Amino acid sequence: MNLIKHIALVSAIALVPAWALAQTTAPGAGTPPAAKGERSKGERGDRGERMKAADKDGDGAISKAEADAAGMTRLSKNFDKLDANKDGKVTRDEMKMARNEHRGQHKGGHAPAASPATPAAPAAK
Repeated sequence: MNLIKHIALVSAIALVPAWALAQTTAPGAGTPPAAKGERSKGERGDRGERMKAADKDGDGAISKAEADAAGMTRLSKNFDKLDANKDGKVTRDEMKMARNEHRGQHKGGHAPAASPATPAAPAAK
């Protein structure tokens, strides 16, 4: 009798992992996008749509006031860095340049310099 109880206990313990796996929900249900390796729409996936919505005057660029009104806090915070030509507006191209520069710095490289440094002229005698 003791042997039968032991076998039943071992069998029950062996079946617990299989039962737990069978209790999973549909693929992706309840799993945050970051856990699945995807970007959520609010995170970065709808960047172009958010820019269009924020561009109230339809000029294809975002002013600081438009960024503030649209709740684009990261854009507002970094506005002066992103506005490469200092015209008071950030275009999609300026954002793309900044993003590429940022990626270059974080991949172990350095962002490309605006122009190569000119060697100093030798001192006159």
